[in-house]
Amino acid sequence: MMRSANCRAILAALACAAPAAASADQVHVTIYNNDLALVKDQRKVEIASGTGDFVFTGVPALIDPTSVRFDASGEGITILEQNFRYDLVSREKLLERYLDQNVKILTKHDKFHEGVLKTSAGSLVLLTEKGVVVLNEDEIADISLSEIPEGLMTKPALVWRIENGGSKSRDVEIAYLTGGMSWHAEYVAAVDAKDTKMGLSGWVSIENNSGGRYENARLKVVAGDVHRVQEMPIPVGGMVRDMAISEKVQQFEERSFFEYHIYDLQRPATIADREVKQIQLFPDREVPIRKTYVYEPSKAIDKVQVKVEFENKKDQGLGMPLPGGKFRVYREDADGALEFAGEDRIDHTARDEKVSVVLGNAFDLVGEWVEKESRRVSERVFERAIEIKLRNRKEKDAVTILVREHPAGNWKVQDSNHEWKKPNAHDLEFEIPVKAGEEATLTYKVRSEI
Repeated sequence: MMRSANCRAILAALACAAPAAASADQVHVTIYNNDLALVKDQRKVEIASGTGDFVFTGVPALIDPTSVRFDASGEGITILEQNFRYDLVSREKLLERYLDQNVKILTKHDKFHEGVLKTSAGSLVLLTEKGVVVLNEDEIADISLSEIPEGLMTKPALVWRIENGGSKSRDVEIAYLTGGMSWHAEYVAAVDAKDTKMGLSGWVSIENNSGGRYENARLKVVAGDVHRVQEMPIPVGGMVRDMAISEKVQQFEERSFFEYHIYDLQRPATIADREVKQIQLFPDREVPIRKTYVYEPSKAIDKVQVKVEFENKKDQGLGMPLPGGKFRVYREDADGALEFAGEDRIDHTARDEKVSVVLGNAFDLVGEWVEKESRRVSERVFERAIEIKLRNRKEKDAVTILVREHPAGNWKVQDSNHEWKKPNAHDLEFEIPVKAGEEATLTYKVRSEI
């Protein structure tokens, strides 16, 4: 007899009956930013002589079966066909296979029924010698089946139809792409009370929802935007968080690959299913910073942003390609305690480039933007006169606010009461000093050809 709730006896027997490859000798996992991983699973296995099926278990549920590459050592191997089997065993699947076959059912009131199964979902209908018997789900205590149906699997598997005319013992490598795996970077910065330097550490977070577990894998992560034809589905479910912390150890080795950057973990790591694993990308570095204030009316008409900027240079404590990710900043308070100051997301940043992190809006700084005049000079040429007022409500600290505007078309400043810069074709910038408790006014006129 077998409990209908989970069909324990059949499941146990089926698990024993399913062919399995030998335990993994080495697994290589390369994870990309966009829900994609390349797995290379190397094993020593036995493949029977002649023509037969070779079953390779331990693959993830979200494998892309069209991406699989099978490579076996030695001569005499011919691949006739390849299959991905994911019809996993369950009570419903077992009963579906026994439609129009004989089954035995024991009810919770110890009443025994034997007959031909006519339905497999909801209430079970049996055609017995005494007639038709209908049994509700909650009436059933045990179901007995005569044998294990063929074709059902306890876990996803790759199955090859192979003709082997050579050695049975083989070294094989199975390579495939899978969805459900991704990684991203996080940075944690602690800024000093003078806003002149920060302690910075980087972390790699790996999320595995692929349905597979990778034991003692050689791990690489790739930073860059790899083009894909079609996205794979993302599973939904809970995850376990794991943190792999190392003090003052450079765990990842960085190198260029094609137009991307690879970060190679210098030790094996186990990646469990439904897990978020965090590994330190680099240990704490001391990096000089600049705190800046930016007023950009096109983004917020009355708000002044607070930013932290630094150079990704070797002589500034960094000088390595920084993968894109979330950047969290803590700042030292007057009592020496660290308080959360804000967070932003940075893009992939090459060596020697500037990084700008937006922390939020300044409480005591206010901007006011007014268009004083707008006129049409010709069919395609317009002139605008702009007035900007910047108020500093701080009690003691004078500030310099960077005003950033984006005039339309091909533009030129006609007049301004402050010096201006044109860092690129789209941006117009002014640096406006504002004393504590005072207001500064910027006026300018710009002509645009559209």
